[in-house]
Amino acid sequence: MNNKLSILVIGVGSIGERHLRCFQNAIGCELGLVENLESRRNDVADRYGIEQRFATLDDACRRDWDAAVICTPAHLHVDHALQLLPRCRGLLIEKPLATKAEDAARLRAAAGDKLIQVAYVYRAHPATHAVKKIIASGEIGEVLQATAVSGQHFPTFRPAYREIYYNDRRTGGGAIQDAMTHLANAVQFLVGRYDWVFCDYDHQCLEGVTVEDTVHLTGRAGGGKVMISIAMNQFMAANESRVQVNGSRGSVRIELPEHRYGVVHHGDPGWTWSDPMLHERDEWFELQAKRFVEALEGREEPTCPLAEAEHTLAVNLAALESAGKRPVMIAAVS
Repeated sequence: MNNKLSILVIGVGSIGERHLRCFQNAIGCELGLVENLESRRNDVADRYGIEQRFATLDDACRRDWDAAVICTPAHLHVDHALQLLPRCRGLLIEKPLATKAEDAARLRAAAGDKLIQVAYVYRAHPATHAVKKIIASGEIGEVLQATAVSGQHFPTFRPAYREIYYNDRRTGGGAIQDAMTHLANAVQFLVGRYDWVFCDYDHQCLEGVTVEDTVHLTGRAGGGKVMISIAMNQFMAANESRVQVNGSRGSVRIELPEHRYGVVHHGDPGWTWSDPMLHERDEWFELQAKRFVEALEGREEPTCPLAEAEHTLAVNLAALESAGKRPVMIAAVS
């Protein structure tokens, strides 16, 4: 008797293939995939030994699955989720949850008691959880500020960005919905939901697209007590991310790709760093896969439940809406 979980991956571009591989390595489940591009469908299925391969979601939904992983462009997430809900016990949906608030509301209304988890992968990282525990313990005092700084060279790490969802905001493209949303959600996890945000963004450098590649977001959380600043771009040479929370008695920081966290207290000579908590990127996604299965089986809470992802969607939409508002001009001094 086959007791393996059956998991369907919808869309096997770069992130879908990673989910497929990491579920296979971490869980040892029965996998199926949906991909409308025949060459990609057969290539990925052959390389990973996947027998159940489907050209359409309609074909895949002729049977039941324990869970599904939705890796299609963001504007399709909710429609695909609604089609899958009757056939699955749970869904792992790639970020962002959607591109429209009304789509998220449709999913919330239909979800019932089904597990919905959104793949904000910072929430699966052990360094993030270590930092959250330090904050909750009061070790760094009252939380007053959270900052995040991040960037990478997109042509190196995502060479197909011109041809995929990224080149159009309507499909979830641009730096706000693609990369900044990870940072916004990580900060939300650490210090709480946002009260308000304002954002400046622009297309600065990235060739072949017109969507924003640079974002500066400011905001407040915690009833206005916690000041937030997020700055990121998708063209700089270094591939690095830093998320830091500053309190009245000290600070904590997550550093990637070092996969470590640090803490420093007032009066310390410098940071005290953990050892690297992960060594390869796939380890991170394997942890996310395990946490999803634990939530599916009722042993853990989902890392990013629907309500949390819906709040981050509101942050995305507010960031996009706020640009173009009239800035306060600074008068020249003679």
